[in-house]
Amino acid sequence: MKHYPLSYSVNTVNFDGQLIRRIPEEEYTEMFRLLKSLSVDQVMISGYVTIENADFDMDEETKHIGALLDSLGMRPAQHHGLAASYASPGDSQEPVIERLCRCVRYTANLNSPVLVIHPGNYHNDQAWSQKVGNCDFFDSQTERYGFDRVLETAAANLHEAGAYAEKLGVKIAVENLDRTEPFGDHTALPRLVSMADSPAVGFCLDAGHAHCCGKTSVVEWIDIMGDKLFTTHFHDNRGARNWTDEHRAPGFGTIPWLDVIAKLREIGYENTVNFESNGWPYMSTEEGYRHAIDFWRTLESISAENHD
Repeated sequence: MKHYPLSYSVNTVNFDGQLIRRIPEEEYTEMFRLLKSLSVDQVMISGYVTIENADFDMDEETKHIGALLDSLGMRPAQHHGLAASYASPGDSQEPVIERLCRCVRYTANLNSPVLVIHPGNYHNDQAWSQKVGNCDFFDSQTERYGFDRVLETAAANLHEAGAYAEKLGVKIAVENLDRTEPFGDHTALPRLVSMADSPAVGFCLDAGHAHCCGKTSVVEWIDIMGDKLFTTHFHDNRGARNWTDEHRAPGFGTIPWLDVIAKLREIGYENTVNFESNGWPYMSTEEGYRHAIDFWRTLESISAENHD
């Protein structure tokens, strides 16, 4: 019976509205050790990004986190890095490519195989928290240059970053944002990945985004992503009627997880299942994660009984 490697998010930095700052090491090391005690030896690391300033050297810090995890017998399943995929098609794309490649380097420093980004973020010289929204900028650019040229610009940048990622043994996964951000839906996102034309550029499936938007189901997304599905963000919510990405633990929303697991098996998915959620609520941290892990393993067992 197939059991997927599992991973949970653990924060090692946070953004305080002005700077990205380090969290005290003892706090996240305790969480690393707890997960390892529950047979989860992979984690999602987030926040080593190029869209805000930091009060530390990210190259050195990502190397440190990678070495720390290695010393514990663990590794990051993915680095959720956030980076712009394009600037105005009338401007140089070199700053975009440089920052994408920097995020790839941070990912390699962490010993993570996958960098996850949102595909519709745009570049200018301001910090991200000072910018206008992705959709506003995207609309202004498509009105001026046309949708296809904007998409081609982002794809060309991802192609260049993908070539660099291949050299470092890293893959870049763009995340479905469905109807909430540019390039994120079931028509534009597959075009973006196809046009990037790189074995190192594929998808991250965010189940919560798909389910709460209600346009393309989680199972349909798995079919669309196919063998380009590099990693996941699995979490639950109550669907389109609520239209809120609640980041609940699987089982506390309405996503049909047995169907999801069956479809993962059907396409031959072999990578880590990464949860962008905590453990079960109203319990101690350890109890909550233990129940969440046991629940997922039970779903895997039921799926195997149903389809073997």
